[in-house]
This record gives sequence, structure tokens and C-alpha cells, in this order.
Amino acid sequence: RGPMAAVGRTGATAPRGDRTAACLAGSGGKNMTCAQRIEALTTTKAQATLTEVQNWDAESLFRKYDTDRTQLLTRGALTEMLKEIGLDKQLGDSFPASSRLAFDAHSADHHFLALAEFKQLYYHISGRYPALLPRESPLEITIMGARDLPPSDANGKADPFCAVMCCRTDATGKIVLEKKWSKSTTKVCEKTLHPWWGEDFTDRYGYDEGDSLVFSIYDWDKGDKAELMCKGVLSSADFHRPGGFLASVPLQMVASDAPRGLKPTLKVRVSVKGLPSPPPRLQVTIHSSTGLPPADTNGKSDPFCIFQIAGKPFSKSSTKIITKTLEPVWNEKFDGKYRYEDGDDLTFEVRDYDGKASKSELLGRCVLQCHDFSKMGGFHGDVPLIDVARGLVPSPDAKGYKPTLKITAFLTDKMPSSACGPPGAAADQAPAADSP
Repeated sequence: RGPMAAVGRTGATAPRGDRTAACLAGSGGKNMTCAQRIEALTTTKAQATLTEVQNWDAESLFRKYDTDRTQLLTRGALTEMLKEIGLDKQLGDSFPASSRLAFDAHSADHHFLALAEFKQLYYHISGRYPALLPRESPLEITIMGARDLPPSDANGKADPFCAVMCCRTDATGKIVLEKKWSKSTTKVCEKTLHPWWGEDFTDRYGYDEGDSLVFSIYDWDKGDKAELMCKGVLSSADFHRPGGFLASVPLQMVASDAPRGLKPTLKVRVSVKGLPSPPPRLQVTIHSSTGLPPADTNGKSDPFCIFQIAGKPFSKSSTKIITKTLEPVWNEKFDGKYRYEDGDDLTFEVRDYDGKASKSELLGRCVLQCHDFSKMGGFHGDVPLIDVARGLVPSPDAKGYKPTLKITAFLTDKMPSSACGPPGAAADQAPAADSP
């Protein structure tokens, strides 16, 4: 059937003289038929190996066009597939004939194409047209780390690893189809309830728009089946958008005997390739805070500020921690992670950091109403904090502490085109932060 049919066959190539003698002698001393001798002399056997990514892509294409789930492709299905990857544009007028020849050269019965035969053709095309195959995988997924996992071992720890998989869900969020071929798994982090993986994955060509991602955390046990600890689902609406998703996904504990009060989370980043990424509409700068109450015995605090679009926890961001000061200066910029919509308010909390093992203490909070920053020119100024902590040291003022937070917030489409910077850019600079 010609050299196209040889791609993917295994074996070694003998010198032509030895091949001729072998053809005449046949296998096991038996004479070969005329057709067998012609095929042996005119074809070359070679071993072809697909890379892992090529194998995922080939199986994804085959699944998509095997609409009857027969594990076979028809001639018409192959032609449509080759059009999808852009081969018709590469070949031009010769595409119809080339498509028919490719099918006949790789199909054993000239009627259907099995998966193994299609992989031979895929290898041939990807070698000749590397710009077409393998295709780009739709999703980029980074599994960063988890917090506050339930203990699963006798030592009060766990040996967790995380798996991610594409799935289809119904209107209630219930999983109705798991695409197991899209599953990827992190390494195991031993003896911890706060694992950090920091591993990058793709969807293995399993994602279709509208699919959700299910994240499952297991406890690894040597010589035994891994135990499911927690599970969380991230809907397509949360990441199939400009800017993607970067936040912590709340996890649901599976074990009935898990300790109460735990709220495990998994921090991930998910982005869809090919989506336009315009600059975020909302721009926020947290400059500084003054007059904070002391929360530590040294008469100081270790403040940091949390910013969030009201009612949208996935928009949450936090400044760095400034240690041992009541007048912190951050000057950090945020954008709401592409989640701002007209009418949204902005919330800010200044908290005192007390170490990883302790919960941070609220020093004060405030809300910036949408009408204050969505107007032309935005907002720049000091906002008084409410719900202020009493502090470990009595306030010099009998009325208590009155801290403020300096903020800049504006919408990019509500700034004058002639403006050279955000509101307050020419304002006086904030003082330097206290030394730790």
C-alpha cells in the first residue's frame, strides 16, 4: 500500500539483497505468494512512537469524531477531522484526493479506520506539518497548595496528593459525566495538612466550553488504595473568562468522622488559552493606614490589608505584612481579578498577623461604595475604618482609636484620556514604613 502505510509498523530494515533472499525463501521455509513478495520488497518497516502530548491529542480527535462510539472512524469523519486541524488549507486543491489516499493507505479494510491506524496517520501528519499537530491544549491549570486538610493518619497528619479532571455538571452543579481521560495527578506531599505542590497541568484535550473542573485530594497509603479526603468543583463560569481564575476553591470533606470546624481550601490557577485579555477595568491601590490600634504586647501591630469586591470571595487579594508598626505603607495595586461589575462595592479589612498557627485579628474595616469610585476621575483619599479593635494599649484619646486607610480606586473607562496617571498620582507621597 505504499510508504504511507508503513508508519507505525515495528521491525528492522534489512539490506535489499538480504530482503530479496528472505522474500524468495518465505517465512519458515515456505514460498511467499506474488503479492506478499511485492509488498515485502516495496514497503519499509519502521517503528514510530508518539509523544505523550501527541497521544492525548490523537485520542481526543478520535473520540470527537467517533460519534457512534464504535471505536472506528469513517472516511467522511476523517475528512472533517483533517479540515478541523487545517490540512485543507495547507494542501489546497489536492486535499480531497490526499484525504482519500491517506484513508486508504492506513485502513486495513478500506472502510473504517481503527484507533491504532489513525495514530499511524497522526504521526505521519504531525511529522510533515508540525504547525498543525499536536494542537494547543485549551486549559492551563496550576495546582498550588491546600490548607486545613482533615487528618487521615494515626500521627494526625496525611500524605495528600491532588487530582484534577474535566467533568460535565447539571444545572444544580451535580456531576453527570466524568472525563477520566483528562485526569492529572500531583506528587505526594508526606506528613502534612498544608501541602504545597506548585505543579502545572493541561486538560489533556478533554475540556469543552461549559465543562467544570473537579479537584479531588487523596491520602496516599503505601500498599493500600488511596483514600478520598476532600473534593471541590470549579464551574466553567468562574474560569472561562478573560483573566481566568486565581483563588482558593472551597473543598468539601468526604469522611463522616472528619473534625468539625475545618474549612479546607485549594489554591489553583486556571486560564483558557486564546481568550482575549484586555486590561482589568477596575484598578485599586492600597497606599497606607494611619492611627491603627496596637494588637501586640510591644505596643505595635503587624498589619496587612485584605481587599475584595463585596460578595465575590474569588476576587480577594491581600497586601504584604508590615511588621511592628501602627503606620503601615503598602502602595500595592490590585484589579479585582476581572470580577468587577457595575454596582459592586469594595471592602477592605486591616488585620494583625499573628503567625501561621493563629488567626489574624481585625484592626478595622471599611466599605467603598460604588458611587464613590465609579464616577469620572475615580476616588483617591482617606477612608475611616469602623469596627476598630480596642487595642492592648489604651488610646491617648478618650474616644478611642480612629484609624484611616488611604485608597485609590477607579474604572479605566472613567478616566479622562488626557490623564497621565491614576487619581492622586501627583498627591503628596506617603511616609516610609516603620522598620521591623
